[in-house]
This record gives sequence, structure tokens and C-alpha cells, in this order.
Amino acid sequence: MEGLDAGPLTASDIAQLQLTSLTPELKCAIFTNLPDVTSAKSLALASSSFYYTFLDAQALILTQVLQNEISTPLLHGAFAAYKASRIPVWSKQAIQDFLNEYFGDSVPHKSQKWKLSEALHMSRIHSCVEFFTAEFASFALSKNPTARGSNAAPSFTEIIRIKRILYRFELYCNLFRKPIHDRMIRGQRNCLIQPSPFEKQEQRGIFFDRFSPWENEQLGCIHDYLIEEITVAFNDVAEHDVDWGELSIAWVDTSGNGEDFYKEGFLLKGLDFIFQLSTARIYDDRHSLLELSQNSGGSYLFEALGPPRLLQYGGVPLEEYNEEEEKLYVRSPFDDDDDIGPAEAWRRVHAKSTKGRFYYVEDHCLFRRRGYVMWDLSRLLGWNFLSLPVQALASERLSGYLEHLEKKAEREKQEVSWTERSRIWSEGGRGWWAPGD
Repeated sequence: MEGLDAGPLTASDIAQLQLTSLTPELKCAIFTNLPDVTSAKSLALASSSFYYTFLDAQALILTQVLQNEISTPLLHGAFAAYKASRIPVWSKQAIQDFLNEYFGDSVPHKSQKWKLSEALHMSRIHSCVEFFTAEFASFALSKNPTARGSNAAPSFTEIIRIKRILYRFELYCNLFRKPIHDRMIRGQRNCLIQPSPFEKQEQRGIFFDRFSPWENEQLGCIHDYLIEEITVAFNDVAEHDVDWGELSIAWVDTSGNGEDFYKEGFLLKGLDFIFQLSTARIYDDRHSLLELSQNSGGSYLFEALGPPRLLQYGGVPLEEYNEEEEKLYVRSPFDDDDDIGPAEAWRRVHAKSTKGRFYYVEDHCLFRRRGYVMWDLSRLLGWNFLSLPVQALASERLSGYLEHLEKKAEREKQEVSWTERSRIWSEGGRGWWAPGD
């Protein structure tokens, strides 16, 4: 090595070769090539030398590391979800101002001066997005046909598509759930003023109507999947906790359409909470997460997405639209997506749908389980999705009679459980319970 004697290395020579002896520019270069923010934090804590380098160039380092960790097509949505969680005082005007910027042409993440705590939050949510993307793809593809080649691993564009919608789900939660105390306005005598939530029609006007119908249907797919993700943990507590039995909290879908306001409230807590709940393996962990007093009320996503209850079925179906009606009622996509697979899949399933029923209708829940608007055209062609009759595309179900018997037996079991736990509760009992306990 140049500059060193041919003899044995001295302690001084070894010190010069250590990483800590590198110039600040080289140390900064090492930081900016790290794959994620957690690695940058670990390196900063490895030595005082790297720590001071990190402090001197924190914003530059974190900006580059976040770009290494989060793909460029996702940065706008990821940053928007983060900023929505940081709106200091929640009000309808604040949300509308935020959305005007979100749907505008600006790219505010490029001018952000990151701090470590902020970047770690971004990184944490991204790790949740990564986890749920893999889980969703596996779940949805398992519900699809197994024709040769059609269930291949998701493509890059399919992965990006799923991640974008997961970030949009996080954005929705941060915008529309009931704000916590430190985001409320204070009135006279320092009293907190509970703001009124956005009604469904208001949400459509400022949020959903800015996306194409298949992008909203993609959000519906993610909603239905995440409900299933929390169901195992939720049902475990609902079936065994004495307090929940006294409140008659259901773990059997008695409505027939999956509407469960308790689950919906927990869903609004966002991806980090859902990740913790879906990965909790023991009852005590699940119970501690599912504190009813911490249920996030507000505008439930399934209600905001769904068509009005009293919507009339009449009107011109999509397949009969002329060019003018197409431009008026079928909005162009917000995301840059060169693959026409999602749009074609949506058109196939909604050909006979009328305005107002273009996304998240109950009749299409089986299609959403398959993530039908998430896939590339090549995959859809492999399934013959665009050529088979719509009725033939739905997943198989139990016969109506067998399904009725199963639900009837589960409901009877649930009623007995509620009665027994209510008796125990009235006598002062609390905690875990099971039949015969």
C-alpha cells in the first residue's frame, strides 16, 4: 500500500486504516449509500466520529437514504401520508388545504429538511407497506385461477400499484379519522372543541372523486384485505373477553355484508397499528392492543367508499356510454400507470353498472378478494379474465343452504357466549373466558 513501509503495520498505521479515520466526505458517502434509515441510525451511533458527521449533514443524508429505501414512484404518496399525520390542528379547512396541495403539481417532499425522528417514522410505515404488499399479493393470488403461468410472482408494476394504494389507505386514515386531543381546537376556558367529521358525500367531493373508479376499487380491495388481517386477533378477543361479551361484540358476521363498526374503528388507526395487531400471536398482546376506549371513531372507509344506501339502480350502464358520458363520469387515473390491466378489469366487471355504483358495491366483494384491479394486463389475459362471462369469474362459494347452516350454528354459539359472559360480568368477573371455564 502506498505510503506504508513494507514491514509490519504499526498501531498508528492500523488507526489510519480504520473507518473512523476517513474524511467527512467519505463518511457522508457511506451514509448516503445505506439501504434504509434504521441502518443510518445504527451507523451514527457506532462512533462519535460518524455521529458528528451525521449531525453535520443530517438533512442531506436522510433525504438520500429515504430515496434508497422508498422507490421514486412511491415518494409522493408516502410523504403525503406522513404530512397528513402531522397536520397540527385538525379542521375541515386544514384538510381541504392539504388535499389541494396533494392533488396539485407541487412535489413538497423534495424540499423537506428531514430530522431523524421524522425519517424513522417514514421508514416504519414503509416497512409496514412492504409487509402488507407481500401478504396481500399472496392472499389475493391464492384466490385466483391456477392456470399455467397466471399465478407467477407479482411484477414490479403490480408491486408498485399495491404499495401506492396502501399509502393511500394510510393517507385516508390520517386525514379522516377522529383527531386526538392534541390536534383539536381549544375554545373558551381552554376546552377542546370536537370537530365534526366529513360526511360521506363531502369525502367523495374532496377525495374519492379525484381518482379513477378503478383506483377507488383498488382502495376497496385493500380495505377488505386489511379487515381480514385484523379479524383473527379481533375475533380472539371478541370470543373470550368478559367485558366484550357484556357489550355483545360480535365475532360472527351477522349482517351478511361484513359491516362491523368496531373493526372499522380499529382499522382507522392505520398501518402501524394493523401490523402490530395482525402479527400479535398471544391473547394478552391482542387484548392490550384492542382497548375499546382507544377505538378510532370517525368516518369509516367502507361507508365512504360504498354507494349511497338508497341509490336507484336505474340509469345508463357503463357499456352504453358515449364519448361525452365517458369523459363526464369516468375520471382519468391520478397515478401514472402505463398498464391498462386495472382499467380493463374494472370495465369488464362494471359493464352493466350505472353512475354511483362504479366502485365498492357489495356484489363485487369476491372480485375484490382476488385483487382484480391490481394486476397487469398480461396476467389478466392468462386468466382469460377479459373474455369469460362475469358470472364465471367469481370465486366458488359454499352452497347457499350449507352457508346458512354454518352461520346459524355460529350465531347460536355466539348468543350463548354473550349470555354466559354477561352473567359473569354482573357478578364482578373480568378477563378471559371460554365455554366450560
